[in-house]
Amino acid sequence: MFRYLKSFDLLLVGSVMSLFIFGLATMFFTAQDNQLIRLQLIKQIFFGVSGILIFFLLASFDLRFLRTRSVWVMFIYIVGIISLLGVLLVGVKVRGASSWFHVGPFTIEPVEFVKISIILLLGKYFSFRHAELQQVRHVFISGAYVGIPVLIALLQPDLGAAVVLFSIWFGILLLLELPKKQVIFLSVCGLLIFLLGWFAFLAPYQKGRLTSFASATDPQGGGYHTRQAIVAIGSGGLFGKKLSEPTQASQNFLPESTTDFIFAASVERFGLLGATIILFGFAILFWRILRVAYFASNNFIRAVAAGCALLFFAHATIHIGMNLGLLPVTGLPLPFVSYGGSHIISGFIILGILESLKRHQASLQLDPAYSDVFSS
Repeated sequence: MFRYLKSFDLLLVGSVMSLFIFGLATMFFTAQDNQLIRLQLIKQIFFGVSGILIFFLLASFDLRFLRTRSVWVMFIYIVGIISLLGVLLVGVKVRGASSWFHVGPFTIEPVEFVKISIILLLGKYFSFRHAELQQVRHVFISGAYVGIPVLIALLQPDLGAAVVLFSIWFGILLLLELPKKQVIFLSVCGLLIFLLGWFAFLAPYQKGRLTSFASATDPQGGGYHTRQAIVAIGSGGLFGKKLSEPTQASQNFLPESTTDFIFAASVERFGLLGATIILFGFAILFWRILRVAYFASNNFIRAVAAGCALLFFAHATIHIGMNLGLLPVTGLPLPFVSYGGSHIISGFIILGILESLKRHQASLQLDPAYSDVFSS
């Protein structure tokens, strides 16, 4: 058993579990007399146990076929798109967005799993086309694959998911060292997509979040969430508040304290020490993922690792940024820390796939017909 566990990246598993346990601790101390958060805590434990089992299950299987058989990657992508369309028709509206399916006592957010399909699809597409990336058509084709779920996400409307999907695509293209003209062109496209979303898709409450952030006014309206998050973070001090001391989160002054603003709730309870633990956990996670990319034996693994790192980096950066008042509130969870089954299980799934590719890459041979996906 011990030899079996040693075959996995235990530092990667340890960093993820430390983030997850830290999130549980924050929820536990926030719950107190809050029955809803106590229920969320029980569900969160279930999500975490299920996720880690799925991780080890996927990592144990040989998933090399994802690299060699395009039909499986396209199947995962198409199922994801269908689920996004389905949620528009029969989905449950939560906080103004139709992004969830109701399944018994649980809700499922399909876009979290679509992010996995996008990483696999872009990895498959770019891993065999690095020598041809000077051709603009490949940028357009890959952009079309990502543009479809981005458009559907904006229709829900889910601005945060749209930003993450675009960030994964744009980040991988930057890592491919595209010509400057193409980078400028893509930046202009991103601006146009934002303007299209602003005038055609964003709900009034989402526009209010962005405008209140830009003007830093209306603390009782659109800026209330950010103001309370900043107050909570500032009151945490070096080591946080005493266990018997009430907090913004436990007294319900901090909205969405277990999801969108769990970083603020964590820092309020555990202080600067807690923030350091979270950041250190993510630093270890990024290091282990990027290490997979660096030592990858083929371009597909390297591209999937890059997409995985970009996914968690975008989520963590945007979440922490909006908690600190540096970015607009977009409703993105903090990976493995925030409450929510979809983002936790999907996170374990993509890590399980990456771990499987890493563990079985010894028998994979680099195709000599293609150059390194990240070479200059």
